[in-house]
Amino acid sequence: MLSNNVSEQEIRDILEQILKRREFHNEGEKSPLVKVLGSIWEAIKEWVRELLQYKQPNPQIRIDPDFGINVPVLQTILKVLLILIAAILLFFLVRFIVKKVYLSGRIRKMQAPEAYEYLNRPDEAMENYYGYLSSKEYSKALRFLFIALLLELDKRKIIRIEKWKTNRMYIREIGQKEKKLIPQMQEFSALFNACCYGNRAVDEVVVGKWFDFYMNQKEKRE
Repeated sequence: MLSNNVSEQEIRDILEQILKRREFHNEGEKSPLVKVLGSIWEAIKEWVRELLQYKQPNPQIRIDPDFGINVPVLQTILKVLLILIAAILLFFLVRFIVKKVYLSGRIRKMQAPEAYEYLNRPDEAMENYYGYLSSKEYSKALRFLFIALLLELDKRKIIRIEKWKTNRMYIREIGQKEKKLIPQMQEFSALFNACCYGNRAVDEVVVGKWFDFYMNQKEKRE
């Protein structure tokens, strides 16, 4: 016969393995998410104890003893089942949080093109732009148009594209050589971020406006 202590320990081990995932830990301190899930787990265990306790029962939640639940074997089986159900529910809660809070942010980040990725193949940025434009995916087209603009400014030696740099850093570099471009670059950068991370929708007119700006900068090099 399974003992109550062994059953609880097995479920605790399962939960600990879930919570050991890197997403649930912050360096130097315990993740708030871990604390919340730990509190939920402790509350579930306490509820099970009260449900099955017959020496000092809680009359509001105790199961009627006339059903034979106080038989030791049935007590053990029911407790194991309740703990397993609680662990399964907690697992799905953890999975939901991971998908909605962590993975969605990572997916949005992966969807944002980076200028340094196209340094050795700059023409591909505009190819992607025209591809999305033809399929009327204007938000995605605008993302690659912004990348193409940064590549153009890099060719003109106004900025130097590097992996670790942010758009704000590029704008500061632009300000050192072409101050008059700062307002437009700030506006374009904000729109790029809104499309990449905020699911901002834009239309063909907006994309056309920034395409004209891009062509104007390209003509200065030629």
